[in-house]
Amino acid sequence: MKSGFLHKIGFYIILITTVLLPLFFLPITSEFYDFNKNILLISVSAILLIIWSLGFVLDKQVKITRSPLGLPILAFLAAWIISTIARTPNRLDAFVNAGQTGTIVALSVFFFAATNFIRTKKQLEQLVLGLIGSFSILALFSLLWGSGIMGKIIPLAFLKSSIWTPTGSALVTLVSLCSLIPFLGILIFKHKESSNRVLTLSIVLFIFIAASGITAFRIFRDANNQPLFLSQSAGWVIAMEALKSSPLIGTGADTYLIDFTRFKPVSYNLTQNWNIRFNSSSNYYLHILTTLGLLGLASIVFLVLKTAGLLVKAVRSSSTEYAHTLALAASVTAVLLFISFFFVPPGVVTLFLLFSLFSVIISSLKIMGSSLVHEANIDIIAASDNGIRTPILPWIFLAGSLALVVIYGAPIAKAYYADVTFQQGLTAAAKNDGKTTYQKLNAAIKLNPYRDIYRIAASQTYLLLANSAATKKDLTTEDRSTITQLVQQSIQEAKNAVALNPTKASNLENLAGIYQNLLNFAQGADQWSVASYQQAITLDPTNPVLRVSLGGIYYARKNYDEALRLFLQAADLKPNYANAYYNISATYKEKKDYQNAYTAMQQVVNIVDKNSADYTKAKGELEALGKLIGTATQVPAEPAQSELETAKPLPTPKVNPPINLPSELGPETTPTPSPKPTTSPVPTTTP
Repeated sequence: MKSGFLHKIGFYIILITTVLLPLFFLPITSEFYDFNKNILLISVSAILLIIWSLGFVLDKQVKITRSPLGLPILAFLAAWIISTIARTPNRLDAFVNAGQTGTIVALSVFFFAATNFIRTKKQLEQLVLGLIGSFSILALFSLLWGSGIMGKIIPLAFLKSSIWTPTGSALVTLVSLCSLIPFLGILIFKHKESSNRVLTLSIVLFIFIAASGITAFRIFRDANNQPLFLSQSAGWVIAMEALKSSPLIGTGADTYLIDFTRFKPVSYNLTQNWNIRFNSSSNYYLHILTTLGLLGLASIVFLVLKTAGLLVKAVRSSSTEYAHTLALAASVTAVLLFISFFFVPPGVVTLFLLFSLFSVIISSLKIMGSSLVHEANIDIIAASDNGIRTPILPWIFLAGSLALVVIYGAPIAKAYYADVTFQQGLTAAAKNDGKTTYQKLNAAIKLNPYRDIYRIAASQTYLLLANSAATKKDLTTEDRSTITQLVQQSIQEAKNAVALNPTKASNLENLAGIYQNLLNFAQGADQWSVASYQQAITLDPTNPVLRVSLGGIYYARKNYDEALRLFLQAADLKPNYANAYYNISATYKEKKDYQNAYTAMQQVVNIVDKNSADYTKAKGELEALGKLIGTATQVPAEPAQSELETAKPLPTPKVNPPINLPSELGPETTPTPSPKPTTSPVPTTTP
């Protein structure tokens, strides 16, 4: 068997992946789209790497196509790997989560394999045809679902949306289709002599334009469909603060959510999306700067400049060859995608499209040979035949490839199976099947003990099961034992989530919430909740909600001075936060300071929507406070349901006598918001 046969196999794998990946999704994991596309891409790239390495062994030499984009892509890849190893707390997540380190590694392997396996004009044309065909099907999906017909025909709930798309994001689909419109336009303009090809491409172009139009209309017509983005100013502030802690390699791949909570400016609390935590920056370049540092930003700028340079050289060339047209069209689309990164963070499909275009550019130039090399002064493409001949190096390359696939492939495969199991648990929970939910969550955690979201889901589920068991009258000794076990498991899994990522504020907030919900089960849970909320505040210092939650516990313990201090801090952080002023008013009322209580309630009335239930409730309480201090107010006649909440007294225990929990279930020492990496422990999995 010769390496040429392996190259053909590798090419057809690349071609099938090009057609399949933009359309691929599976409703068997907790996220149907990007997660499955990412696993598919990683799997295909692993296979391509092995095939490529076997070819080296058969040829008895290592042959790698050098290109203008090879070094920038390697630099970009190196920035991701260095940042992941040195800074990321949970490296497995960085390799599994879509758009993170695993995605970039897989795309880099895909690019180098494609530029080595594509060796003929026919193969290049087939790849381009596959790329256009895949996104044409994507455009047809957008038209069908945008019309509203398919959502009514297909009974599956997740297909009901008018902006549903196999990419999982209508915005990603829109960006991809719009970027490819110039690609098709250039092909049509440059090949007027081929009437059949022009007609076919013109029909496809019309479909792309129509699909882009209806997708954009659906996204921006309905406020519920409009995507949410972090403001550019907030993204810049977060990036600058992150650079202070780690300028060269950033805070680590897949850590933006942590950076957001630590570094977001106070002004963010005055925005419409103030209560949303973003896991990506306002644009991709700021995201890279934050998580990968100056090294990451320099590498992607290097890649952008090299791509733009190829575009300029392709524009200046007078070549009329079809391969030149492809190189020109692909360069234009790649540059447009880079421009879109300033406004829309890319998904897996966007990144895959970009690297596929890189493959088209380099393969086109390689196939064209010396004509464009001479005209465009491209002097570093050409080394596809300059192999390094040695009997040892190909075997070293193969052994290294196999080692990488085994070392990283097995954990990734287990992580995927764990997510399938986790989704089964979520499905059982939706059906109120507590036993199956319990079993599946436990199984998912055993398969992948490093994923904190599994721990959080388990902690909340076990607490719900404990609450359900506690509603039974006349609890037996066995019932108390079951409740105790569920409570302990709930706390332990919440603590395990914190141990996996101690700088993630949401993990500590979950732990604090678990303790808070155990106030009617266990003695001393309020003290543990206070400690956890304090730790969460150190990691999310500008979050007013955490202070209101912590103040609520002090209020329930009748420590009104401490509660008032926290409520006032919340109001300072967000001056238009009605619930902070509502609790300030309630606290002043308990302190018999009716004048200040009245003043705070006036703030509530001024802030809330005049047509809301909150306004009715606040006006009623303002009137009552006015009577206490002799001030008359008017109140609407009709009451309505309200969302304003006052902190409640400590609840009466559901389980009498209360459960005594061991001290080791209490919170750990306060973690500092240091960006330094922590070794991911192997948390104890409760039975």
